This record gives sequence, structure tokens and C-alpha cells, in this order.
Amino acid sequence: MPKDSVKSRGFSGEDVQAPRVVKKDDWDNDLAGAEDSVKSLTKAEMEALLGGALLKPSLVTVKRLLMLQGMVMMVSAAAWSATGKSLNLDPAVVSAIFGGLAALVPSALFAIRARFLVGRSGAIGSTVFALVTGELLKIIATVAIFVLVIVFYPNLEWLPLLLTYVITLKCYLLALLFK
Repeated sequence: MPKDSVKSRGFSGEDVQAPRVVKKDDWDNDLAGAEDSVKSLTKAEMEALLGGALLKPSLVTVKRLLMLQGMVMMVSAAAWSATGKSLNLDPAVVSAIFGGLAALVPSALFAIRARFLVGRSGAIGSTVFALVTGELLKIIATVAIFVLVIVFYPNLEWLPLLLTYVITLKCYLLALLFK
């Protein structure tokens, strides 16, 4: 037990522990020269460390993800057409297409915004700000699409709209499986 601890001194209500004086040496950083010991790894060293499979580029691209979302939207619309009339303007099919578009259009807007940001170099803070504003753009676009559909489409069916929207959003998780 350290000799300066409360228990070793027999602490009572009247005892007052003396403040500890901090010396300059106490503030010295043990890692002061550590920056010199950091070295970058070569590609061969990274492959040996992580394995070759982790360093291969992903098969999932933004273009493929948007195409997957479009295909899921169309499959959902075709499935909703089986519940009623054929594809010719059945309210369930149109609602399903609007639900898919409510997920697909904001994702495409975000992808376009990200594409423009790739060429610009800047500080990390500006990149984070650009991504946050891109997400804000997605939220605003999604809400705007839902409001426009609710206001201007009187035959709206909620179940196909919301179900197709959720399924189309879950394409991100499906894309992670193919990574």
C-alpha cells in the first residue's frame, strides 16, 4: 500500500491531506519520440499482415448499388401487380414505384454530390461537413418526395409505398453481403 494513501494515514474527519505538488517531469510524455518509430508498410507487408483478400477492391460500386435499388423497386412493383390488376396504373404498383423512388432518388443525389467532392482536396473538417450536408440533402429529398406523393397522388396505398421504400433502403445491407 502506498505510504501516502488515505488508509495508511488513518484518515479521520479532522485529517486534511496535503496537496501533492506536481513537478515538470510528471508532465513529460512517454511517447515523445514515438513518431520517429512509425513506418509505413509496403503492399507486400500489408498482404502478409491482412491477407490478399482484404486488399482487393470491392465489387460493390455506387453505380451497381443504384442499379440494385432500381431492380428491387421494379421487382416490388411487379409483386404488387400480382395483387390486383396488371401493371397498367394499378394504385398499388404506382405506390410501390413512388416508395422505391423515395429511396432511389436521394441516394442518387448523394452519389452525385460525393462524385463532385472526390476531385476537391481539403481539410478533414470540410469533408465531414460535405458528407453531413449530403445526408441532410438526402433527408430533405426523401421528405419532399413523400410530401409530393401524399399531396398529388389521391389513390395512394400506404403499404406498398412504405414496404417498397424500406426494402429499397435495405439494398445497402444486401450490398455488404457481396463485398
